[in-house]
Amino acid sequence: MPSLEVVDIAHGPFTARVIPDWGGRVAGLSHAGAGDILVPVTASEFDPLNWPKAGGYPLFPFHNRIKQAAFYHQGVLHQLRSHPALGGDVMHGPAHQRVWQVTSSNGSSVSLRLDYDADAEWPFAFTAHQQIELDDHGLTVRLKLVNRSDDPMPGCFGWHPYLAVDLSAAAQTDAGNAYVLDAQNLPTLAAPVARQSAEIPAKVGYTLHFRDWTEASYSSKKGWDVAVTADPVFKHIAVHRTERYLCLEPVSAAAGVLNLSPEQRQARDLTVLKPGEAIAGSVRLFVRSTG
Repeated sequence: MPSLEVVDIAHGPFTARVIPDWGGRVAGLSHAGAGDILVPVTASEFDPLNWPKAGGYPLFPFHNRIKQAAFYHQGVLHQLRSHPALGGDVMHGPAHQRVWQVTSSNGSSVSLRLDYDADAEWPFAFTAHQQIELDDHGLTVRLKLVNRSDDPMPGCFGWHPYLAVDLSAAAQTDAGNAYVLDAQNLPTLAAPVARQSAEIPAKVGYTLHFRDWTEASYSSKKGWDVAVTADPVFKHIAVHRTERYLCLEPVSAAAGVLNLSPEQRQARDLTVLKPGEAIAGSVRLFVRSTG
């Protein structure tokens, strides 16, 4: 068996590990003073249907849930292969379950590419790009989605980090509005509601969906803040919290958007890419001292 390709990068106080074969994942990110910023991936094998709740991975060409693994596009019903553990639904797109190719690397950055051909998990060909780079202050992930098919393709994208923090940390975001959610934690058709507090609750096992944000962060007990920011294309952010991690997921469209009507999709920022057209943006994770 060939050995697993692992790319280690470092800059200043930061070190990171990337595993291209495991969905182009950032498998670990550490800071010399603050310790683990992302929950490190410790698994010895990768199951694409039971992916590790650790590290950080790209979301292409959609994020969150598509109910009943089906959606209409330009009058055509597209039925996807459902996830066996999601009651007939599908989640987070297939890109993080596939093998990515390293296109370039140096000591502090690595670029990855995924050329995806249409199949039962997504009916359009696309190319996805990631550039993962460290600097003095943190990690930047530059993402790009290109429609390689001959037809217009609906698409959205984002990044899904598992931040290594327990419930003792105070977390917050300046997101201005929160979606009203259904029983599956997906936004309903109700208008988003203005938030009265910046707090991200210290509770277990919930998911929240916000829009109109610029930063989400938490304060550690070690004298460091960890913050997530993103380019304006990522107007939305999903938040999920458990006893051992906090997910702050910048995304370009509202969750569940592919199950909406064409008019509702546009209002919630789904992009339709013409053949050869691209959508791109960067997510930044940085660490700052509070001392």
